[in-house]
Amino acid sequence: MDDRGEMMKTRVLIGIVAAFAAVPPAVSPAAATPPVPVETVTGCVKDGRMHLQAPERFARERSLKINPCTNIPFDFRRFEGKQIRATAGIDLYNGAFVCPRDVVILGDCKSDTVAAPAKKDLPRQLTDDEADEIVWALPEVQGLIRRMEGTKAAPFSMITGYPNPEAAPGTAGAFFEIYVGERHDAHTVRVLTVIVDAYSGKVSIYDETADRVIPIEEYRKKVRK
Repeated sequence: MDDRGEMMKTRVLIGIVAAFAAVPPAVSPAAATPPVPVETVTGCVKDGRMHLQAPERFARERSLKINPCTNIPFDFRRFEGKQIRATAGIDLYNGAFVCPRDVVILGDCKSDTVAAPAKKDLPRQLTDDEADEIVWALPEVQGLIRRMEGTKAAPFSMITGYPNPEAAPGTAGAFFEIYVGERHDAHTVRVLTVIVDAYSGKVSIYDETADRVIPIEEYRKKVRK
């Protein structure tokens, strides 16, 4: 083959390599742990986070960081301070609102500001770490740890509801909600949802079957049966 043929062959190879380099990688949402449930939800966008409002089962969850897909842009400036409806992956474990799409603006976010009553001196609330320690010390959680020894699964906990700093002892907002589960390679499994009183440390359990919170003593009786 003469020099002209070699040069033409080289140009063809360079063109093929350049064509492959120009193909975009497979689109995937950032920081998502597959699989995550995809839901159509309503919420408020504040500071780059989605504060879920509906469906009701998500209303008490912590706000989620908005993680758009690379091929589905999310206009943070336009949606800031707006109540929106969107379809997205709800990744509660990583605290992410994944790949939002079909976004519809419903209006402005409702103001959280209300006329504050005169503040009362309240007792000290538990810290996040103190509430978590109470949960990990429970016999039910210790038993979960023992059952997982030698397996690929691992126990974990995540605070999904925080007490209102202004809530008085014994009122509805004066508690932590802590999710206890098993983390597997590709998914997580809920084991318990524990409610910890932010002042006394008293523990209750969310009974999923009855859809209500019950004292831990009642939960233990049900388990023994």
